[in-house]
Amino acid sequence: MAERDENSYVGEKVLFETRPRFTLNLGSTIVKFIVLLLLLYFFSTILSLFASAQEFLIYYVQIPLVQGVSYMLLFIVVVLVFSILWDVISWRAIHYMLTTHRVMIKKGIFRKRKIYMPYNMIQDIDVSQGLIERLFRAGDIEIYGGHEHTQVVLEDVPNPYQVDNTINRLMQGEDVGYRKYQREVDRKSVIEEYDKKFKF
Repeated sequence: MAERDENSYVGEKVLFETRPRFTLNLGSTIVKFIVLLLLLYFFSTILSLFASAQEFLIYYVQIPLVQGVSYMLLFIVVVLVFSILWDVISWRAIHYMLTTHRVMIKKGIFRKRKIYMPYNMIQDIDVSQGLIERLFRAGDIEIYGGHEHTQVVLEDVPNPYQVDNTINRLMQGEDVGYRKYQREVDRKSVIEEYDKKFKF
């Protein structure tokens, strides 16, 4: 559940919370992990190749080739490990939430960001899935607001059509079945709003 903060609505509850699909969001991390495993597996083979190259080159150039290559390989391993850890921590810091009043994204490790759009501001929702996203049952949801360039994007959301359906039901004020809540929808016609503002 989300903490209460200065931007919270009174009585706001989190009805649904998820993260981006791990395998899609961290595709580059998986590649880094495979490279790391290959590097560790062939570490001694690479060093022996450079040792034999050093024996051949020792007649021409006096350079510590094996030592330099081993330092370079260790540096690459350390960079890959830290990069993988950073990717996983960054993924864990992303939260997509549907509350009783709004769609919200919380993300960030050192600098926290919160992006949200109230249901009454939503004008259109676009769900897109590529071939790989369909295989992993994930997709992107773009939520457009009433103002130009106002949008919230939920990337690599698991089961995007179910999330889209839930958002549409919450926009209409339905109880989506996650938890009991009651939302008051106070919608007045344009004429009533005009009368309220300009009637003396």
